[in-house]
Amino acid sequence: MKKVLVILVVMCAAFAVQAQTKVGHINSSELIDLLPEADSIQKQLNKEQEMWKRILGEKENDAKVKYNALMQLLDNPEVSDSEKEIKTQEVENLQKQYQELQQRANENLQLKQQELLTPLLDKVKKTIAEVAKENGYAYVMDTTEGSGIIYSDASYDLMPLVKAKLGVK
Repeated sequence: MKKVLVILVVMCAAFAVQAQTKVGHINSSELIDLLPEADSIQKQLNKEQEMWKRILGEKENDAKVKYNALMQLLDNPEVSDSEKEIKTQEVENLQKQYQELQQRANENLQLKQQELLTPLLDKVKKTIAEVAKENGYAYVMDTTEGSGIIYSDASYDLMPLVKAKLGVK
C-alpha cells in the first residue's frame, strides 16, 4: 500500500510540475539601449532633429523680422490702411507657414524614428521569442512602462476553444 501511495504522490508531483506555466519578463527598452545599434540610431535622429531646429529657427527669425516691421508700419500714420492690411496678411501667412512646417517636422521625425527603430525592434522581439522557446517559457512580459506581453506560446491560445463553445467558425 505504501508503494502505491508513493507512486501516486510522485505521479501527482510530476503532473503538477508539468502543468506549471513558465512566465518570464524583460525590460525591452533597457535591452535596446544596450545594443550598439541604438547609439547609431540616436545619432541619426539627433542629426535629423538639429536640421529641423535650424530650419524652424530660420523661419521663426524671418517671421519676427516681418512682425517687427509690421508693428512699425502700423504705428506710421502715413501708411494707408490697405497697405497695413496687406502686410498684416503677410505676417499671418508666415505664422501659418511656420505652424505647418513645425507639424511637418514632427511628422518627419516620427517617421524617421519608426524607420530606424523598426528593424531593431523586430530583431529584439525575434530574439526574445527564440530565447523563450528554447527555455520553455509560455509567456514573456515586457516590463517597460506601457508594454504588455511580447511573446506567447500559441498552444495556450484559448481562441479556438472559445469559438467552438460559442459555435463561431
